[in-house]
Amino acid sequence: MKKNKIISFLVIINFLIFFSLFYWKEYFDFHKDKIEISKNEKENKEQLENFKIDNIKNYENIEIFSTPDKKLLNYIVEKINSAHDYVYVEIYMLTENRTREALIKAKKRWVDVKIILEKDPYLAYSINDKTYNEFKKYNIEIVWSNTKNYALNHSKMILIDWLNIISTGNLTYSTFTQNRDFFVFINDLELNKKLLKIFNDDFEWIKKTVYDDNLIISPTISREKIIDLLESANSDIKIYMQYFSDDEINKKLIEIKKKKNIKISAVIPKTAINDENTKKLIDNQIEIKVIPKYTMHAKSILIDEKYLFIWSINFSNYSIDKNREIWILINNKDIILKFLDIFNYDFK
Repeated sequence: MKKNKIISFLVIINFLIFFSLFYWKEYFDFHKDKIEISKNEKENKEQLENFKIDNIKNYENIEIFSTPDKKLLNYIVEKINSAHDYVYVEIYMLTENRTREALIKAKKRWVDVKIILEKDPYLAYSINDKTYNEFKKYNIEIVWSNTKNYALNHSKMILIDWLNIISTGNLTYSTFTQNRDFFVFINDLELNKKLLKIFNDDFEWIKKTVYDDNLIISPTISREKIIDLLESANSDIKIYMQYFSDDEINKKLIEIKKKKNIKISAVIPKTAINDENTKKLIDNQIEIKVIPKYTMHAKSILIDEKYLFIWSINFSNYSIDKNREIWILINNKDIILKFLDIFNYDFK
């Protein structure tokens, strides 16, 4: 019996020695990461509690473009071709030929090119494989997004030498020839620092979120901020959305409509008009129209014709709570007027 105890003791000691030699650092780093992630989320929630929509920054050096528009594709390619320092792309789909060629040429000019791609876009599971393999061939730094951090990386962001591009559209040919999408170009150093931090963390598979009043980042605190923004409306809400499948958001829109009696209108694709969620919103006096001419892919909200949100997110549980999504909040009057013209045209 005593001999068995001694053997058991020695086995445990040997295990502890083996564990400390080979796995202790990994074990320590894992728990350290968990603590840092928890701390990061807590800090973001504390900052969110102090968020006020009136505090968002007015970007002066800003442009907005809508698709379909092949000239916009030319413009993006020109921006990549003129890059001196870096081009970083975090995107759901990248298949457009001219964009791929421009990124390869940039690499050949010794520009720092880095790409984050989603490996398995929904119902298009191998669509990015050709781009991934081609960029690897040219020694471009490219990674798949980390499925342990996000269900899908659905964000759409391009960073070119301090130019920040956030869009609702992917870098695909159909985006520029068939889809209704929006692209926002902003030259702002502080915004660039925040987006670079998000990009670099995602590229290194580090699970962190950067807080900024003008940004909304999914997952983590986006749902709370969406609700706050919707509740801030006093006169009207204008929405571009692919579908309405999030129960909490739908209930909130109906509640706001009944409580404040404001006008809520939305432009959606034809595929969503007969959905039960859409019908319920229509039954509650929310005006919904099908875009007549293009494939509707935009995701945007305009509140009181004062605050515009351009994002990659859809109104679904996955987009809001599980995917990597990036949104920008804008209060520039000229940009809002341009957006309003496009919305009114589509809503007719």
